[in-house]
Amino acid sequence: MPHVYYSEHMLVKDVMTSKVKSILSTTPYKEIWLTSFHSHTNALPVVDAKGTLVGLVTRDDLLRPIYPQYQEVFESIESVSDFEEMEDRMKELAGLKAVDVMQSHVIFTRHTTLVMRALSRMIVRRVNQLPVLNEKDSVIGIVTKGDIFLALFQKNFKKKS
Repeated sequence: MPHVYYSEHMLVKDVMTSKVKSILSTTPYKEIWLTSFHSHTNALPVVDAKGTLVGLVTRDDLLRPIYPQYQEVFESIESVSDFEEMEDRMKELAGLKAVDVMQSHVIFTRHTTLVMRALSRMIVRRVNQLPVLNEKDSVIGIVTKGDIFLALFQKNFKKKS
């Protein structure tokens, strides 16, 4: 759990998760799945050899190639063959890499950004997490809406106790 400082103006570095798994653009699709699920994360930053952010892969990005209209399938299940088709698609995806499924336009934040500004960015851009970059544009963490809400709750709860 990230360490929280109870100051008037919390910064992203105070609430972010610094132990973030990142992947390279050449990471195979299957390895991305395994990394995502074993690390219990919804998003993996894609970095180059220097650790510079070049993309982001979310679980939705991983599902899209399996079944492009997967949301429609789960909203109204038409037949078992839809699920069989999804399983067959998995075999076809063995050759995909992170670069094939990643979002290359990534909304990010800096470690020195105020948490409320980062939260506003997430709400406006409709994302649940932001990779956190340092001044050298290297990924040093990730911050989620949950991280921010937890820190705000803890801050306000501590004041009243």
